[in-house]
Amino acid sequence: MRTTRALVTALTVGALTLLTAPVADARTAGPETAAPPSVSAPAAVPGPDGYLYAWEHPHAGGFHCRWNGNNANWAGCRNKVSDIWNNGYPGRAEDVRLFYGLDWSGSWVCLHQGHSLPDLGLSGLRFFGAGAGKGQLVNDNVSSHDWVDAC
Repeated sequence: MRTTRALVTALTVGALTLLTAPVADARTAGPETAAPPSVSAPAAVPGPDGYLYAWEHPHAGGFHCRWNGNNANWAGCRNKVSDIWNNGYPGRAEDVRLFYGLDWSGSWVCLHQGHSLPDLGLSGLRFFGAGAGKGQLVNDNVSSHDWVDAC
């Protein structure tokens, strides 16, 4: 009985201490008084910005290009791309057709809105549309692209 009474008394005193302790208002606390978060927030994924991104090497390495419209000649990136990302806006003209030839010619492959292929070499993706280049690897073989509603 004594043990139970002592335990109840200790818990009561502890509860009263917690209830009467001053509490900082998190809305007015400055950064110097704010408690550090106990769990790190995940990295924010950038939202769509309307661009098609292409890099010379896998995983965003080396020289890169970006376009927010159709391009008939990739010039500096032509036949040099090993990483690609469609960060276009969802809705109309959200998908990108990647063409084997200049001026939207030859075989093509589709890259849907929001999709990324960070290593085209490892992906093994091949052009499948009719025309020159059909069956060729997409890695280091893209010459032009256009934006389409769906493909």
